[in-house]
Amino acid sequence: MNVKKNKSGFTLTEILIVLVVAGVLLALILPNSVKAINKGNTVASNANIASCEAAVVMCMGEVTVANRAASCGTVAALTQNGFTKSNIQGITSIDIATGKCQ
Repeated sequence: MNVKKNKSGFTLTEILIVLVVAGVLLALILPNSVKAINKGNTVASNANIASCEAAVVMCMGEVTVANRAASCGTVAALTQNGFTKSNIQGITSIDIATGKCQ
């Protein structure tokens, strides 16, 4: 009596090999993607700082010297003077004397 066995599915060895290969690929990809995300965040922060500094310069050119600190010295003041929050996102302080944002 010959009985044919239907072999379906994967063996435990095949599944383990796939998991090991996936783990190796993940170990190679993850550090590089974290570095790329950090680099992108740095570039975005630098762009926000440059945009804020341009907004401060423009604001200081539009108001009198006596009103500069009140009109251009804070993120809230810049927003009230028509500069969008997206241009100055992430800025925590503005040095009105130098026009530098941080």
